[in-house]
Amino acid sequence: MKTKRTAAAFLAALCALCAFSCTGKKSSGPDAASESMTEGSEPTAAATEESTEVTSDLHNDLNDYVTVKETTPAMWKVTDEKTGNSIYMMGTMHMVTGYTYPLPDYIMNAYEECDGIAVEYDVSSMMSDFEQMQDFYAKLIYTDGTTVKDHLSEETYEKAKRFMTDNMFYNQMMDVYCVGFWEVEIETAAMMKMKNLNEQGIDSMFLSLAQRDGKEIVNVESLDIQTAAMTSASDELVDYIINELIDGCEDVSEYTQGFAKQYDLWASGDIDALDESDVQNDIPEELEDDYAAYLEVMLYDRNEGMAEKADEYLKEGKKYFLMVGASHFAGEKGVDDLLEEKGYTVERVA
Repeated sequence: MKTKRTAAAFLAALCALCAFSCTGKKSSGPDAASESMTEGSEPTAAATEESTEVTSDLHNDLNDYVTVKETTPAMWKVTDEKTGNSIYMMGTMHMVTGYTYPLPDYIMNAYEECDGIAVEYDVSSMMSDFEQMQDFYAKLIYTDGTTVKDHLSEETYEKAKRFMTDNMFYNQMMDVYCVGFWEVEIETAAMMKMKNLNEQGIDSMFLSLAQRDGKEIVNVESLDIQTAAMTSASDELVDYIINELIDGCEDVSEYTQGFAKQYDLWASGDIDALDESDVQNDIPEELEDDYAAYLEVMLYDRNEGMAEKADEYLKEGKKYFLMVGASHFAGEKGVDDLLEEKGYTVERVA
């Protein structure tokens, strides 16, 4: 299964962001699993210089595969014709490349016009708030006495453990974290094999700008929604995805090229090509229902919630720039489509 992964919860990118920002040392993330955890035993640890050298001779440079060098991502203006109130919306990538910035004028002008930004969740506030970080990680551990060994097959557990150990992502406290968190960490480890991946995604960049400019920052989703999305897949589906991720990383060149293709679609504004639903055709038949249920929680339910938030902003006259993961606008159930159904005028700006 070649999941596009563009719909992953924004907080999933936090794991990658922590790892990237701490390259060469252990993460300084909070101890969420147990008060008895010692300093330095956090669930996320970054790759060391030694592990970087292992992949240095591989064809893993994103710049060799990215074809879209001038970024023109999709953006919409949504207007309430009765009141004249409007907001801007765009789909984001939580990880980008060296070609992403500077963003085009139509996006930066929309930002300048707005009084604030609406993101999935303000990761910057979490990273500076120990209690938020604790709450986040606490929602990702098993509290029923089981460990991840009880939720993955023995073969997959050993394979995942070996992969994370080889990439400096594993310690024994990882076993109390849920399979969804393991999936995120494995994908993070895989992404770190790529060269010239910019860890400051679109959301993070605008969060920094808004803080600098004194603009309002609002969360479109709650922490509960984000963590529920990260843990929404069945054990069987995650078992399968983990195997696919690790097997896919055996050829780092192919993995890098796959990410570059997804980036090119986003950067060129080909938003509907990022629709996650077509991935269902690639998974085993016995997991189709699991994947459909996963999409409902990870994508479609959240699309409904995002559209409701946009509706709220428009009714209140809040001039916000709403920016959420690109897949939330893809296909026929995107946030833009839902707002049209609510009677708003949705204009594709680019």
